Amino acid sequence: MKFFHLILEVFRSYDYRDKLLAAFSVALLLSMIVKMMVFPYGFFGFGKPNVYTEGVVSKAGIQNVNPLFVDYNEADREVSSLVFSGLMKFDPDKQAIVDDMAALSISEDKTVYTFKVRDGIRWHDGEKVTAKDAYFTFHNVIGDLGFQNEILKTNFAGVVIDLVDEMTIKFTLEKPNTFFVTNFTVGLLPEHVLGKVDPATILQSDFNKKPVGTGPYMVVDPVEAFSDSSMQITLERNPTYYGEISEIEFMKFISYPSMNDLVENLSSVNGVPKVTGEYVSNFAGNGRFNLLPYELPQYTAVFMNMESKILKDNLNVRLALQKAVDKKKLLESFVDKVPIDTPLMELDQEDWVYQSNVDQAQGALKEAGYLYKRSDAEQTGIRYNDDGEPLELNFIVRAYDDGTPQSEEVKKVIGFLTDAWRGIGVGLKLEFLDSDAFRERVASRSYDLLFVGQSLGYNLDTYSYWHSTQANPLGQNFSNYKSFRVDKLIESIRRMFDDSEREEDLKELAAKIKEDIPAIFLYRPVYYYATDGKIDGISMEGVDFPSDRLARISKWKFK
Repeated sequence: MKFFHLILEVFRSYDYRDKLLAAFSVALLLSMIVKMMVFPYGFFGFGKPNVYTEGVVSKAGIQNVNPLFVDYNEADREVSSLVFSGLMKFDPDKQAIVDDMAALSISEDKTVYTFKVRDGIRWHDGEKVTAKDAYFTFHNVIGDLGFQNEILKTNFAGVVIDLVDEMTIKFTLEKPNTFFVTNFTVGLLPEHVLGKVDPATILQSDFNKKPVGTGPYMVVDPVEAFSDSSMQITLERNPTYYGEISEIEFMKFISYPSMNDLVENLSSVNGVPKVTGEYVSNFAGNGRFNLLPYELPQYTAVFMNMESKILKDNLNVRLALQKAVDKKKLLESFVDKVPIDTPLMELDQEDWVYQSNVDQAQGALKEAGYLYKRSDAEQTGIRYNDDGEPLELNFIVRAYDDGTPQSEEVKKVIGFLTDAWRGIGVGLKLEFLDSDAFRERVASRSYDLLFVGQSLGYNLDTYSYWHSTQANPLGQNFSNYKSFRVDKLIESIRRMFDDSEREEDLKELAAKIKEDIPAIFLYRPVYYYATDGKIDGISMEGVDFPSDRLARISKWKFK
């Protein structure tokens, strides 16, 4: 006490100016002490202390932090995976779909899925989560005719949804489907916030800029847009999260319109989830970043329209196109591609390797009746059939902006393919189309050959891609492939919940697709996660989407 009295006496001896200066100094000291207590790693005010920043590439930026629309934008998927959670979730460690906000029970005949929502889960605004939120999400929104995500809408077509009680919801299928459970990883929407919004307009709702979810992180401030076309959103750890709480207090995502823009701003980020192409060497030579490689269940292929005049019922032409492509040689010029020979991701690709052979390709075309027999054939290099019709195919490709990694990849691959096919006498009418024109042509199946990639995600079901009912504008059977045997195998695989039993049918299905050659399967991309080492515990093992790394965020630790 004598010490404080002494200080007080000294203070009284000051003139007015000295007293003001002393008071200011004490206030500043107290402010610094408080900041040290609250932010022990950043009390000088240099931003948030416990923050990890990731840079993502998205021309559209961070647009809709809404789990029902993340299929259209990678940046949205990244953020949404932390803000929302579903009845179930993908566990990359187990490589399986497991319970999350609810406990699942499946009926003996595998057609009824009943979920009991866990007690005590709260939305970020404090409201209680109930089965009514699940009913609202799946029945009222996804089930609405005006809902704008055709993929999700198709997945729940024909499914009867019943609200059993406040905490229980039931889904009844027409037939068993072992892949159906993957649909429940989609995040739930809050009925108390969106209940009065027309499902057809949810995509335009302000909710998507500052959403209310149930995930381990919450949006405190809406998305910020900057003059350089970058966007930023900062998420704060949810202190009432029902799962394991992460050590990382703040997660910041910055989207850039191109990888070049991101590379110019590397000093602003700690991690980049999807590095590809030439940028792999850029990051590897940077010295600051380590690269973690990973592969996803996706592939790129050339789909052959089985309704095309030339390709329909003409296996030898399809075989020639396949045999002319030396996949090994094609991939020598890439550091981020591995070959693929079957679209069935559950099978070991090494069991389905095929060998290219130009001589066999030439022989197959001769067997199909296409010969160099016209006087101008040597000049054009195109084969003709007995009716004098040229072997010429319409080949459509999605065009990307010049200078982008996608554009460089497409040009390199398409150049290789056209050289290979023209080398055996196949003429090509090559069209690079913008995104809208490309979608229209794909929907109408107006092409002979189509170059495109397919991403399966958690759902390895081949129904959408190869069943004959999906050879329509809304389906993804881009080859118009129709086979009674293939349809039966796909339907049989759907009904099998035992992996060992399913494998035999999968192998037969792969053999049938290999025999019919509805497509030429080219490669599977390899991606890299770049991290500056600020965090320990990051793993890309077992991921099906890059955002799956965030499922382990509770294990991340600051060094």
